[in-house]
Amino acid sequence: MKFTVSRYEILLRGLRVRCPNCGGRPIFRNWFHLHHRCPQCALELARGDGFFLGAMVWNYGLIVFGCLPILVGLFFVGWINGTVLAVLSLSAGLLLPVVLYPWAWSLWLMTYFLALPNELPANAEADTEAGAEETV
Repeated sequence: MKFTVSRYEILLRGLRVRCPNCGGRPIFRNWFHLHHRCPQCALELARGDGFFLGAMVWNYGLIVFGCLPILVGLFFVGWINGTVLAVLSLSAGLLLPVVLYPWAWSLWLMTYFLALPNELPANAEADTEAGAEETV
């Protein structure tokens, strides 16, 4: 099946905090408030109860598997001591979720639509047109 919006485009749009369907911006009203729908194409971004959990997983994963291993590595090579490690780890755990919030949401939308690209309205239209051509 050929999609109008390819997985590569979904990936790039997710990394650039853009709408996965049309590539439009902004998908956030402000730093902490995701638009319910994309202002450009009206794609539903907040898809229902519990959908935010994926963004939380991304945020947690970026900190636990991205930032903390670097800090622990710096401790083991002797570049920082235990006190500095504790302070930096605590600071990262408290501040990075706030800083990474928009990217965590964008990465979650990217992940969701990479797994289910036919959920994008642009791809659903292409799928409908392809199905109509096959039946003719």
